[in-house]
Amino acid sequence: MMCESRKTFKSKLKWCQTNKQQIQLDIIATHHSQKEFSSFWKHTKKLNPKPSVPISVEGLNDPKQIAEMFVEHFKVQPSLSSVASNNSQQCYPGDLTSSPVLITAGEIRSVLRKMTRGKSPGHDHLSIEHLLFAGSHLPRVLALFYSLCMSHEYLPDNMLKTMVVPIIKNKTGNSSEKSNYRPISLATILAKVLDRLLDQQLRKHIKLHDAQFGFRPGLSTETAILCLKQTVQYYTSRSTPVYALFLDLSKAFDSVQYDVLWEKLLKETDVPNDYINILKYWYLNQRNYVKWAGEHSDMYGLQCGVRQGGVSSTTLFNLYMNELIVELSGAEVGCSIDGTLINNISYADDMVLLSPSISALKKLITICEHYVEAHGLRYNVSKSELLVFKAKNKTYSVPMIKINGTPLKQVQSFRYLGHWVTESLKDDLDIERERRALCIRANMLSRRFVRCTKNVKVTLFKAYCHSLYTCSLWTNYTQRSYGVLRTQYNNAFRGLMGLPRHCSASGMLAAAEVDSLSAIIRKRVASLLQRVRGSANSLLKAVVARLGADSAIMQHWTRVHLVKDTKINYNNF
Repeated sequence: MMCESRKTFKSKLKWCQTNKQQIQLDIIATHHSQKEFSSFWKHTKKLNPKPSVPISVEGLNDPKQIAEMFVEHFKVQPSLSSVASNNSQQCYPGDLTSSPVLITAGEIRSVLRKMTRGKSPGHDHLSIEHLLFAGSHLPRVLALFYSLCMSHEYLPDNMLKTMVVPIIKNKTGNSSEKSNYRPISLATILAKVLDRLLDQQLRKHIKLHDAQFGFRPGLSTETAILCLKQTVQYYTSRSTPVYALFLDLSKAFDSVQYDVLWEKLLKETDVPNDYINILKYWYLNQRNYVKWAGEHSDMYGLQCGVRQGGVSSTTLFNLYMNELIVELSGAEVGCSIDGTLINNISYADDMVLLSPSISALKKLITICEHYVEAHGLRYNVSKSELLVFKAKNKTYSVPMIKINGTPLKQVQSFRYLGHWVTESLKDDLDIERERRALCIRANMLSRRFVRCTKNVKVTLFKAYCHSLYTCSLWTNYTQRSYGVLRTQYNNAFRGLMGLPRHCSASGMLAAAEVDSLSAIIRKRVASLLQRVRGSANSLLKAVVARLGADSAIMQHWTRVHLVKDTKINYNNF
């Protein structure tokens, strides 16, 4: 009986394999006849799966030619004339009185533990998981290897190779246009570990101005936006307008001039020469190639720009722009709070200039123009915009503001670091942005995880729908905007859990042990206040001094999120 049943099973399996296409078409026809159109289109799309890469890009069909075309598209030519080649290849002598650089196995273990898993590997097909589970002796071997590289100021050729993969920007856009692609650089895992080790040393020896909020511990986009809004509110509450100029640099990270960068590392920091030399060798000898549809382009080097995706790249770029921030802060014009000058706020290459007068703003613009010209950078005038924060609904006649002779557009709202700021400092527009983003995330969860268990759905909802970006900064909005967002939040949970539309919102959230919208905002506000009040940043200290019981944030928090007649000690937050 077992032999007969196995024989029958094999014959049926062979028949299914032979008639696979016919069976698929019969299933599709059955779905259509039963009017199950969602299943019909789902199986129809499986017959002709969408290719991972388009067949043609800019009229080219050969993958090798497309890869070479992307090489020319991604490369950035330096705008400054380079220093003589002898100077560019020069290495700085190390300190003979100090001991050679030695990297310990403990440092390697610490770096490996902090690295994110699941990242795409480089051309060697090795990932962080290979190093984590390679055994207890690997950190000592890597420590010896990196110490020798530092001593000899040399890196193997395989570590200098980087694979560049074009990634489409807008999936709904035209995939056959090269402008709709951005590069993703995939370095080897050994290069990533060394990059983190170098970044740790750079952060120890580089001192940045407090107006730089980008990629620094204890600071974030939220703190930068808070500093901006509180500075503006400080002036508008005193019937003084604030002229804010949001500047955008064109391909800022890709336009860093190497000779200028090495000079800044040598003269403006106390970074040991051994680290400068290994960075210099790395940048001058790096080799990239573009991969497209299994084909590789020819190797090419970079003449300017920090390494795309490198951990130390953000620190090097902050150093490259630090002198501009120092010059702006030393101009003694622009906005200030209690003697602390806050005339510019930067998050990496995103900078905003703040001034209570047009004449002071023009002086700050002149400083920026001279600096970017001397450092091979260029402002994108089409994305740089002027916003006037009005005081008590007054009207102002603003003269034309220019950058490099090109007039700038004046707007009534601007999306700064993903947060919408308006001329009246109202947050209704930003709440609508977050409501739309919440709707997209909730629909994705309801569509993909409809068959999951209740516990899995609750976990996914907390992960995707509790991250309300900059909700702690909402202080001036209408009850209608807040009510629409709260309704969207409750309906998102109902849709995911399959609950009726008119069930009790507080009851269903309490039963699932999920925070309500007001609870999420309350926690985010408390977290922000704790981080800001514990920060050593001078700009945030000036802002914190104004975050008393009469500030808009504290008044809003007490009015909406606390029970009445509750005595609060603000110094405990």
